[in-house]
Amino acid sequence: MTIHRGPPQFTISTQAAFNENGVWLIDARLRFGRRAARQVGSALLGETRLALMGALTREALRGRALGANSVRVHLDAGGHVTEFGFDDRFHDLDFLH
Repeated sequence: MTIHRGPPQFTISTQAAFNENGVWLIDARLRFGRRAARQVGSALLGETRLALMGALTREALRGRALGANSVRVHLDAGGHVTEFGFDDRFHDLDFLH
């Protein structure tokens, strides 16, 4: 059986580094593919949220392993850009290493 895959419904990319204040800054981009615009319902949204949180959590944990005490996220989701901090709840995720 041959499986034909179309273009991805979304892509997530992340880059992270310490800024001049010693904060681990994650720069994330979320882009939806052309096919996603035709999707109806919340399944795609749920899948996207799960993938995005996984990517951000991995980068936050990497920063913590490198000594970061503070993690901030700059998220570009196409027409919407937002910044937020990962609070102390994410410090408990060290068991994922």
